[in-house]
Amino acid sequence: MLTGILLINPISHMKTHIITFLFLTTFGISLSAHENAIAIPATNIEIDGSIDDWPEAANWYNISHYYGTPLNSGEDFEAWFSCIYDDSKHEFYIAVRVLDDEFTNNEKGFDGTQDHMLLYFDLAHRIGGGSPIYCTGADRLIQVHHKPGNFDPSNRSLDENSIEMVRGRNGNLSVYEWRIKTEKSLEPNTVFGLDFMIIDYDHSGMDEDIRLWRDGFGKSFGSQKLGDVVLVDENTEMGKIQGKIDFSELEPAERIRSIDIVSDQHPERWMKASVDSLGNFSTFLPTGTYQFNPSQHYTSPISSSGFSQNTRRFEYKNIGKFEVLANQTTNTTTIEISVLARPEISSGNVKGLPIENVSEAEIDSFITTWKNYFEIPAVSVVVIKNNKVFFDKTFGTKNNLTQESVDSRTLFEAASITKSVFATMVLRLAEREIIDLDKPLHEYLPFPNLEHDERSKLLTARIILGHQSGLPNWAWAGPGTWQDAGNIELGFTPGTEFGYSGEAFNYLGRVIEHITGKNLQTIYKQEIEKPFKLNNSYFYYTDAQEERFALGHVQQYAQVKGKERIASPASSLSTNAHLFKGFVLGLMNERGLKKSSYELIYNPYTVLKPEQKVYDPELDQHVSHGFFVQQSEHGKLIAHGGNNGDYDSKFAYNPDKKFAYIVFTNSNLGDEFIRAFEEFLLKK
Repeated sequence: MLTGILLINPISHMKTHIITFLFLTTFGISLSAHENAIAIPATNIEIDGSIDDWPEAANWYNISHYYGTPLNSGEDFEAWFSCIYDDSKHEFYIAVRVLDDEFTNNEKGFDGTQDHMLLYFDLAHRIGGGSPIYCTGADRLIQVHHKPGNFDPSNRSLDENSIEMVRGRNGNLSVYEWRIKTEKSLEPNTVFGLDFMIIDYDHSGMDEDIRLWRDGFGKSFGSQKLGDVVLVDENTEMGKIQGKIDFSELEPAERIRSIDIVSDQHPERWMKASVDSLGNFSTFLPTGTYQFNPSQHYTSPISSSGFSQNTRRFEYKNIGKFEVLANQTTNTTTIEISVLARPEISSGNVKGLPIENVSEAEIDSFITTWKNYFEIPAVSVVVIKNNKVFFDKTFGTKNNLTQESVDSRTLFEAASITKSVFATMVLRLAEREIIDLDKPLHEYLPFPNLEHDERSKLLTARIILGHQSGLPNWAWAGPGTWQDAGNIELGFTPGTEFGYSGEAFNYLGRVIEHITGKNLQTIYKQEIEKPFKLNNSYFYYTDAQEERFALGHVQQYAQVKGKERIASPASSLSTNAHLFKGFVLGLMNERGLKKSSYELIYNPYTVLKPEQKVYDPELDQHVSHGFFVQQSEHGKLIAHGGNNGDYDSKFAYNPDKKFAYIVFTNSNLGDEFIRAFEEFLLKK
């Protein structure tokens, strides 16, 4: 065990400066002011839930971002971590110390309602993002989680056989000690992605409190959300950089929160530097030549869904190279940020309604310009005019990890567009009297999570399709979770007002499966795929679809997440514009349903107030049996959109003038692309 290494502190070998950059916690643990974490070499480490064999020179870092009920004191819930490594064994070690005055443990086994932690780790640490593993730990390692797919195989070698964790408890202090055995050499200056979620349950009400190292949730979706750990040894020399970003042209809400710093000699080695509210940043780095890489490209925050915003693109100046010198501070040139205006929306010299007269070349030009402006990886677009498909193309790549091109088979998450498809299934079943739209659903299939509220007996298929159920949009974590969840509370009496709810659609889906004795995929094939020619699309995810899927993105970062393997009438359809056109053409020409069912779609059921309108707030808008209908200057626009945060989509059609547009994207900025496209097609 190495105990005399001083270089790991922020000013390399300069022992006289160490006290300047370290201070003591209440436990006498050195807590570095370093922006990123430093891991030093060590040997003979035993994983036993104790850090008595850890080097005294190891740095400790506060896990500082807190979510939960107000804390009573510093001893209520506080956490720190440290990292070391042993290159001779290719092993990386992490210790997490948690001070908690009320420790909760479930002796019956781990069920989530006890003190535990999640460890996020990314071996590759690519600047474009990736798919980190995350591990759940309590008294022992519960599970190592990998995201599905082969988009990012860099962490596949890490599993229960290569990761070990032991939790120790001494008084009010818990220690989670981890060992990660890698297949690659752990060389100095290597950088890993690392983060934590520390969960504290107290017996009094079992309130859940959470601590994170770097702020922000959803860390398993993309490694760009993790913190950075750099490995050093006795030969590593460190220096400090400090700089400033000029925010003068930005609104307060538009300021960036971090900037990436990339090694010129080793581009795979990069770290984030946090930027404060005045634009200042500083961090310590191994010596060498570096350059800045903007981590945020747009005025909206990276974590934003992009819905109904006015996102504009940044332009960065003065992001050239700089040198980090040993034991010195380098002041970098002030980085200037300006905002690039959105491209102008013009349909050329088109007379009348643009969608009826715009050329293929003009559509091509619009899509290319706006796709590039928002850096949307993939766009699938169909434009129908005069009842014929006029434009049907896909653009871009499946994801920013592999850069594989999309084609007419590429699948996108349709998100809430699924609701309109499911509603059509229900209307077809109602026509054959398989379900009565006005019969209370509890008479078909009780919903145990709602039975405590007598008002739930008012729920009918029609009320749910009209978004008047009173259920929240999502009560739990998604399809299927109702089976293990508790009671759900109604927000209002069903049938009395508007309340958008995916959870209600999922309840209706279970009723349909119960009535028919068939699963939703089978019903979809019978009621939608055949009559509406919506082929090669799926009502839920299976591994067989993987090679066809485009990954979702949050701005430029791919989001590697689990797919919906349980059919969800609210959200689980996968398709694209090329495939979905059959469904839209069928609706537009009133095929597959009786005239009386189409009248249910056209006529208002739930009239929306201005603050409830999902689309253009200036137009009359209503919900009717699974569709949104706008009364525009061009006539009825029947539509539905989908937004899963990293996928955005929408279709709209006019049954009288026989025009339609369908757009699928794999980006959180797709919503803004779609709104611009609508203006391009519909505004005179």
